Amino acid sequence: MAGERQRRGRGHSRRAPRGRRRPHRPLRRHSGGSLREVWLIKADASGLISIGLLDGNTGHFDIPDDVDLAQYPLVDVSAEPDNGNPAHSGNSIVRGELHAT
Repeated sequence: MAGERQRRGRGHSRRAPRGRRRPHRPLRRHSGGSLREVWLIKADASGLISIGLLDGNTGHFDIPDDVDLAQYPLVDVSAEPDNGNPAHSGNSIVRGELHAT
């Protein structure tokens, strides 16, 4: 992701039923025609967890109880080609800090 221009932002998470947390981040529609995948990322970028695809300009995502948000303080939305590859494309649309509320 080096050399790319990224928009930075802030998001927050809310408790959802059964102890799950839901990050919430308003985002304008991406016109690139690709899928938009939402990721939790460790502060040093050594680990990523996909939490789903973003459809529209806001999203609610269930985070498994065993994921410690203190270990994954960043949320990232990436443009992903529809090619079946589950890895991050390296093309981040927006990335920001996630704060529990």
